[in-house]
Amino acid sequence: MSGVQARATRRAEDGRVSAIDGDEPALISIGAPADPALLEPTYAYLSAYCFACLPPPQAQRLNVAIYELYANALRYGSDGGEVRLELRRSGKSILLVVANYAEQAHVERLKAHLARVQEDPSAAFSGEMNRFDGASQPPPMLGIVRVAHEVGLPLQLFSYQGRVEISTRCDE
Repeated sequence: MSGVQARATRRAEDGRVSAIDGDEPALISIGAPADPALLEPTYAYLSAYCFACLPPPQAQRLNVAIYELYANALRYGSDGGEVRLELRRSGKSILLVVANYAEQAHVERLKAHLARVQEDPSAAFSGEMNRFDGASQPPPMLGIVRVAHEVGLPLQLFSYQGRVEISTRCDE
């Protein structure tokens, strides 16, 4: 059974649906090991693609989301696990989905952080910026806050058995 078939079987068994398994074919689908060294070359490619194929305001907003969400997935992904990034078109919107495997402690921390960000993006931004002043532990989680606060994109989180998927939709 292929990895895709196994993933589809797992999803059918638990009744969960993932944004990465949507009906529309992906404009871009990149799978890579969880290695932060891959961020800059992958981002350069994705940024060029967005500015070549999308209206500039949409490309600018997506670029922030791509950089921040992909950086987090590469940094916090499980060693040896795949990080997958996909862009999908849905009408005039673009769906960005970033998925990886992570330790349960990080998944729980991410869920709590995302809840704070969704409740009040501006307050979350201020709080994370203030954490830069001190040597806070754990370190600041500014990436997700930038996506919600700076570019105003909604974020959704899906997690199942250590797999984490964060998605956002950017309208034209």
